[in-house]
Amino acid sequence: MSYLFFQILIWILLAFGLGGIVGWLLRGFTHAFQDDEKGDGETIGHGDDHIIVSLLRSELSSHKKRLRELESATNTSKPDTEKPKREITDDWRPAALAEPKGQMDDLKKVRGIGPKIEQTLHNLGIFHYEQIAGLSRENILWLNHHLHFPGRIEREQWVEQTRELVKQRIDQPETA
Repeated sequence: MSYLFFQILIWILLAFGLGGIVGWLLRGFTHAFQDDEKGDGETIGHGDDHIIVSLLRSELSSHKKRLRELESATNTSKPDTEKPKREITDDWRPAALAEPKGQMDDLKKVRGIGPKIEQTLHNLGIFHYEQIAGLSRENILWLNHHLHFPGRIEREQWVEQTRELVKQRIDQPETA
């Protein structure tokens, strides 16, 4: 019984192998005939896609190089139409207090102000929420420049947050 089983297994494996070889040969011949029918150079087989992509990339690279050359040539002859940047002057410095009026506010309650920035603000004479809530555009530019965080005050909305904290303080009666 086992002899018959192994004999059938061997015949199945031989048939599978022979079928694979015949299929591979037929596939090669049929693709060769199809390419001949389509003609030379009209279409390119799927295996040649990487060649087309590399040709397109090299062409794109040369176009980008030429574009950079043209841009650099036009930028040198182009008149300067950009607005000059405004210099940040000490006239824009926010009003500073020599010392806090009463008890200092906890500036760390404002999102974006940590202990280090709070200490820097104290060194600049800013101790209360009202001082931050009343900052003008120039004051904010000066502080951003001085804190070395351009746009941070606007991005983290310090003015709006402190206005809300001042409003909450006014709405809540102080309990002594």
